[in-house]
Amino acid sequence: MSDHADWDDLTRTIREVAPREVWVTHGREDALVHWCALHQIKARALDLAGFEDEDD
Repeated sequence: MSDHADWDDLTRTIREVAPREVWVTHGREDALVHWCALHQIKARALDLAGFEDEDD
């Protein structure tokens, strides 16, 4: 899941889907992982090699 979406829509979708774990692929990973922790949802940021260098 990317947090490059509208924050309210993103967090509403997470609550509605009620996943066992959220994997954050890019964006403000720390913010979304923190939000998930506050809502007792297991989450982790994935470090995808090469994605930040695509435009180079």
